[in-house]
Amino acid sequence: MAGARVLGLQLAGSMLLAACTATAYSPLPVDLGGRLPPDAYGRCKEVMQNLGALEVADEQAFLLRTAWYPIDDPLGERRATVFRDADPYAGPDLAVVVEFRRPSLPLFGLPQWSSPRGDPVAEHELVESLRQALTAQRP
Repeated sequence: MAGARVLGLQLAGSMLLAACTATAYSPLPVDLGGRLPPDAYGRCKEVMQNLGALEVADEQAFLLRTAWYPIDDPLGERRATVFRDADPYAGPDLAVVVEFRRPSLPLFGLPQWSSPRGDPVAEHELVESLRQALTAQRP
């Protein structure tokens, strides 16, 4: 009986682990084909502020994240993050993550937000906006 309980706990644990890893997503790199300009943080900050209010703006860590902002298609909210991703093989580079959540209406109880998930289309759009801002010539 104890062996069946241990096996059941192991199975439940492995299913939980599989569920957690199945919902993960990874950052999308911003490939500039060269070095970042000296004012890269300021340029990224301008792009991010066009999306919504900044919740995190840490120049020292090169981390910018918007608060959740509403979107209409599909109905829900997005949050965007851009950060310096230090890859030990390729060197430091920029990466983005755009998360999406939607309202959920249960049969009983109050409306809730779904778990955040990656939004690949919005991530590619953000990467393109950042690329344009970072490669544009400034006077």
